[in-house]
Amino acid sequence: MKNKTREIKFGRAVIIVSIAVILMIVFTYFILIYNNQNSAKQTGEVMINQVSGVLEKNRSAEKTLLASLKDDYIIRAKTVSYILEHHPGAEYNIDELNIIAELMGIDEIHIFDENGTIYAGTIPKYYGYSFDSGEQIGYFMPMLGDKTLSMCQDVTPNTAEERNMMYAIVWSSLGDKMIQVGIEPLRLIDELKNNQVSNVIDSIPVYEDIKIYVADSATGEILGSTDGIDGTMLSEIGINHSEAKNGDIIHFTSVVNGRSCECSVLTDDQYAICVVQNNPLTRRETFLSMLMVIVCLIIAATTLLILLKRLLIIRNEQIEQLMILTSMSEIYYSMHIIDLKANTIKEYSARNQVKEAGDKYRNMDAVTQIEAIMKATMSDEYLEPGLEFTDISTMAQRMQGKKVIFMDLLGKNVGWIRMSIIAISTDEKGEVEKVICTTQIIDEEKRKEEQLILESTTDKLTHCFNRRAYENDLHNYPDAPTDEDFVFVSIDINGLKVVNDTMGHSAGDELIKGAARCMKRCFGRWGKVYRTGGDEFAIMLSADSNRLEGIKKTFEEVVNSWSGNIAKSLSVSCGYVTKKEYPHTTIAEMARIADDRMYEAKAEHYRVKHASEQ
Repeated sequence: MKNKTREIKFGRAVIIVSIAVILMIVFTYFILIYNNQNSAKQTGEVMINQVSGVLEKNRSAEKTLLASLKDDYIIRAKTVSYILEHHPGAEYNIDELNIIAELMGIDEIHIFDENGTIYAGTIPKYYGYSFDSGEQIGYFMPMLGDKTLSMCQDVTPNTAEERNMMYAIVWSSLGDKMIQVGIEPLRLIDELKNNQVSNVIDSIPVYEDIKIYVADSATGEILGSTDGIDGTMLSEIGINHSEAKNGDIIHFTSVVNGRSCECSVLTDDQYAICVVQNNPLTRRETFLSMLMVIVCLIIAATTLLILLKRLLIIRNEQIEQLMILTSMSEIYYSMHIIDLKANTIKEYSARNQVKEAGDKYRNMDAVTQIEAIMKATMSDEYLEPGLEFTDISTMAQRMQGKKVIFMDLLGKNVGWIRMSIIAISTDEKGEVEKVICTTQIIDEEKRKEEQLILESTTDKLTHCFNRRAYENDLHNYPDAPTDEDFVFVSIDINGLKVVNDTMGHSAGDELIKGAARCMKRCFGRWGKVYRTGGDEFAIMLSADSNRLEGIKKTFEEVVNSWSGNIAKSLSVSCGYVTKKEYPHTTIAEMARIADDRMYEAKAEHYRVKHASEQ
């Protein structure tokens, strides 16, 4: 039934994720369309501006060259006029004129009279021609009205000579004739050929999917293109430039040469510049991009479904665990989950004083609630060890490498309680984060157990471990314990015999119990305290050097501050031996060394005391 429910939930999740993937693909498709169209417009505008700049630069270069040539040719005409004025005989000598022409780099020399008629020159067949003889020569008609004027004609085809010529004309210094020179401007002609629109456009680098067309803005005839179809009309390949306003770039989609394309067009007085890009959605790169998006979405969806399935399994397991915890809560007297790092506590079940104290401090942190519960439920004798056992600040350290720690405590009203702390969560360092704290009433069981322990391993007077427990533990320890922080302590009460003799055995027993209580308070957290004889004690604990120094200092302070009802002070002699001092010795040998050190301390105590009494 659980598996079927899980499969139904997972099936719904598959449908939802599939719909989400489809919607994301559609959304991505439209985003791709939008971005590609914007990209095509931007690319079109950039390319148009680039081509427009190249054409404008080309026109500017042509004008600059033409202006420089005109200035040069007028200077040459003036130079010929100057030569003829100083060599009048050359005016009617064709050979001399040809020499002058060759010297000046001129193809033709024509001499006009004041009425604009040719009467001399290097080409006799033109004699008699005047400014009225045709449109080409008539260009210079303004010369007749202004003798200060100099003129140079643009490149003009000379029909008779079948050459492209430029003619410059000046008046002589005397104003009696005009000298005209004709030159074939080979440098300009070559430059114009290089700067023809077809050559200019052909030299512009473009991507495979981009075509550039430059056409006559009036007729639509293609003057240059990157795919070499000059002479064709724009309308024939599918581009309508008539809607473009002068100086504005327009964008539209059209079928060009049989393919769907994005077109950008700019027109001016001379040219129509067209940039044509294959529709981005038909490009292989776009299909690859879309395919990659789909693949990524499928992978992401698959990963999501896998994670979702695992989460469903985990959630079901958590529900099952919650059900188990709920059923367990009926077994225990109380059960709480404690977050050690967040300092929070959550109650699963509780009875009587535990519940009352928890409800009273429910809005407080875990430390406050636990302290309140312990004070409300623990007997005075076990309150301090109970608080130490439930101390959140040390709990993670005490549970290092352990799953469960427990302690038996005596409650105020319910008798013996076994408190267990179970680790349920650890962080990345392996430190315990969350625990379950349970309490179970074991009063009857504990009383039986206590009776046996009291009879077998506990000293009746001090409630420390007795000599039997001491010998059992010595037997259970290996000859060379591996714990490098192992410490053996031998302790003897100073002056016990004198107290027994002078104040009675009740005072002596009080002294023994006081000493034992001090030992358990200071050493009990870290090891075991044994009463091995009348006033002799042994302690086996685990503590590094820093901790040991702290324990020794605390023990000395506790002993010095102790005061009983009969005996008013307490003095002990101690001998400490650490495993670090003797890494290869046995515990029995460590016990002997500790005894020796203890007796040395006792001797020193009596020596000092004897000296002070004198």
